[in-house]
Amino acid sequence: MFSEHPVKQLSIFLLSMLFTVFGGTPVMAGSWQQNVAIGGFERVHVFIPDSTSVIGNGKALLILLHGCSQSIDAFLTAKLEETAENHGMAIAVPDAANKAGFGCWSYWQEPRTRSHGDYANLISLATALSGEAAHNIDPSQVYIAGLSSGAVFANTAACIAPDIFAGFGASAGPSIGTSASGAIGNCERADVASRCRNYAGNYASHLDTQIASIGHGAEDTVVNACYNTQNANGMAKVYGVKQLRGSNLLSDAPGHTADEHVWQDGRVSMLWFYGLGHTWSGGVDASGAHVDSVSIDYANYLGDFFQRNNKRAKRTNAGHIDKTHIEPVEAKEMTEEGKGRVPDAEAVSANRERRVPQVSAEIAP
Repeated sequence: MFSEHPVKQLSIFLLSMLFTVFGGTPVMAGSWQQNVAIGGFERVHVFIPDSTSVIGNGKALLILLHGCSQSIDAFLTAKLEETAENHGMAIAVPDAANKAGFGCWSYWQEPRTRSHGDYANLISLATALSGEAAHNIDPSQVYIAGLSSGAVFANTAACIAPDIFAGFGASAGPSIGTSASGAIGNCERADVASRCRNYAGNYASHLDTQIASIGHGAEDTVVNACYNTQNANGMAKVYGVKQLRGSNLLSDAPGHTADEHVWQDGRVSMLWFYGLGHTWSGGVDASGAHVDSVSIDYANYLGDFFQRNNKRAKRTNAGHIDKTHIEPVEAKEMTEEGKGRVPDAEAVSANRERRVPQVSAEIAP
């Protein structure tokens, strides 16, 4: 086949392979492919990096869910390409097919099952992308994250399909199973652990190797800050881990900081993004509707958190994880008084401190 002009023939062959992806539209590594119809969604923006993950076999995959009244186009200027290349992580941003309210992911509507609505679509999207050989995606490194309604939906999807999602990130989202009215200002109490296990059903054993990162803007006046601790503590209970003492003040640029709390074995992290309101934390130079640059780059943080703590992927290259440059600038001891408030951040601005409702947590000795 390649006897007369081997280089030319090989180039034509490889190009033809690219055109087989997504129904004839070429998906080039290192670039956005916009408005792809895949996995039950009519519009998905997909970025396939040139790099591969330093753990496992191939690339990781992050499915990122938009918030209410937020176009998926907003994430095209959120610097996700840097995260993708830094961590060998493909990124897919789907537009919800079954919106409710103000363009929200319909997290408050039932049933919450693997075969229903956008939960089924997300599973289909994950399996379609990871099943495409040309993408070289490692099924043990498939993650999901989101903002606001997308955060709740990501958390719910991770509980429904823990066999598919090795980890998830949730920013500024209410708790799973809460009502629509619980999203605006109110703090709706929820037994996150019980609900998550119930959603998982026969797949609950896969929760034993799942990880979670929960975050919230310290200046968020839309979704109640109580959900940050309620969600982190709830997932820690699912995973059977205790919170470690103290916290880390993280920074990826001067004045761009977040406070990090972690649980045993890296299974859960909880972040307070300093200076951030009810928006996606994109880090320096990020922009877009409901995307802000005032705190750290959460997507890049997730890439690092997932690589360091993934419990399913092979770790032959684990010693080379050092790419995000989001580093602790201060380690702080947690006090009894400090458990009930957003931590003080003098590095960001003087006297910025906001109390949040107390949610008890088991602290490891």
